[in-house]
Amino acid sequence: MIIVKQNKKSLEKACAILKKGGVVVYPTDTAYAMGGIFNSKKVTEKILKIKKRKDEKFTVIACSFKQADDFFKLNFLQKKLAKKYWPGPLSIVVSKRFAVRVPKEKISITLSRLVGKPLIATSANISGQETLYNSKDIIKQFKDKKNQPDLMVDCKRLEKNKTSTIVLCKGDRVEVLRPGSVKI
Repeated sequence: MIIVKQNKKSLEKACAILKKGGVVVYPTDTAYAMGGIFNSKKVTEKILKIKKRKDEKFTVIACSFKQADDFFKLNFLQKKLAKKYWPGPLSIVVSKRFAVRVPKEKISITLSRLVGKPLIATSANISGQETLYNSKDIIKQFKDKKNQPDLMVDCKRLEKNKTSTIVLCKGDRVEVLRPGSVKI
């Protein structure tokens, strides 16, 4: 895994890797995420191998409300919630596989904007392990592993925050699937 510091040149390098179907670890407003282009089968398979996971349901991040709506065609209630809580840690289920959110964190927004597509934003750890907020812990967890991310944007230790709240909109009802930072 290539480890880069947070700067313009390293974000351009991360984008080049993402555009080639690579997997990158990057900070979000809740924790470090592992991701790649959301609708790439190659990326999905690679993330599942790295995380030792079978479930293909992911949270994805978009760089803006417009990008989320362009790719996922948000309905009226989803748009209403998005306008109220984005940018921020509210993930809205938009399909059988994806929940989308627009984070506050600038690096994740920049990567999604530069790539031009939403990015998978699953926790940067092996499934079943605790959420990681420190780049040293991520490096340690994936050191000497056959399957690992291609690059990590190292922002040292992130502030520990609750995970995003995940909601499902059914008609005019909002169902909280995972309680988190946002109270609905």
